[in-house]
Amino acid sequence: MNNDANRSTRSSPTLTFAGGGWVIALAGVLVALLLGWSLLGPLLGRHPIGDGRTLESYGFDLSTLLIDRKELTPSGNPRGFLPSLDDPNHLRGAEIVVYNEQNRPKYLVTTDRVIGAVVNGQPHAWPLSMLNAHEVVNDTVAGIPVAATYSPLCDAVLLFDRRVGGVARAFEVSGLLVDSNLVFCDKSAEGVDAKSHVPSLFLQLERRAIAGPLAASGAVLEPLPGACITTWADWLALHPTTTVTLRDPAMIRRMKEISYARYFLGPNLEYPAAPLPSEASLAAAALRLKSPMIAFRLESGWKALPVEAVVAKAESERRHRFTVDGVELECHVPAGPAVARLARVDGAPLVTVPCLYFALESVAAPREPFSLVAP
Repeated sequence: MNNDANRSTRSSPTLTFAGGGWVIALAGVLVALLLGWSLLGPLLGRHPIGDGRTLESYGFDLSTLLIDRKELTPSGNPRGFLPSLDDPNHLRGAEIVVYNEQNRPKYLVTTDRVIGAVVNGQPHAWPLSMLNAHEVVNDTVAGIPVAATYSPLCDAVLLFDRRVGGVARAFEVSGLLVDSNLVFCDKSAEGVDAKSHVPSLFLQLERRAIAGPLAASGAVLEPLPGACITTWADWLALHPTTTVTLRDPAMIRRMKEISYARYFLGPNLEYPAAPLPSEASLAAAALRLKSPMIAFRLESGWKALPVEAVVAKAESERRHRFTVDGVELECHVPAGPAVARLARVDGAPLVTVPCLYFALESVAAPREPFSLVAP
């Protein structure tokens, strides 16, 4: 009897630290840390605004909304889910090679796509790989406060002076979309207390405020002329004195994780957009929903140039001229991805808006006509 009792005692498992209890202890610590991390944002007042599903959860004043409420689509993400890049550092383009040697992974190589523009006489570039991780950059170039915005679902670029209504503002993604296009908001305004600031919503391709105080005042955004999507090698060769916005080291991992290459090649949109061209009209124009375009504005109205048609012609020549409504234009196609630069031969400023074909209706908004042109 005693022997049986002793055997029973020896065979009964005892939970000690050395015998595996450390696993439970470690799990408890991890649970506590995760719980503390989840509560830290709300405790510090930094909890996300917007549940990704309902417009009301985003906290915007929609009483002045200038579009149909049904057109505003939550993206599934909260306001500011991609942090804006504010007051970034710049580097001379000629120094990028050395920067790449000293920093890993490389930031900018020859075939990378960049947004290029000349601001107050200073050529400047914003890499699209960087903008993928922010979508909004609050920058200053040659003394001009500039916002660089990129809507990857439309492959659309808009650069504008951040002084809206006479006040310098900082912008961020709103977490909302209209016709798959970026909707951003002014998160702060110079000289206005953060607690009393009421943000307004802006629709990127329509270049105007669509809700909030600035919508009520009819605020519009004038694009900086000459903005283009081209390759880094092309932009640097064209503008040897260019500067370039540097990345945020904390966002390097996210920059590597985000890519829209498959989306651009696929036939479907991830979010709704309307109106969409019919299959017949696409076939007649030899275009896809996501064909890259350059929208540009002449005195006669908005025009749209298919980049792929320009690239096809560029097999024999990289630079060629053509005339639209009496205006002579020159298009340059660099080697590499399907990109092109467009300018007036007479040197007059030309507003250009790169975007995908399905998004052209928004560029010519509010619902003005546009016409396709052949190179």
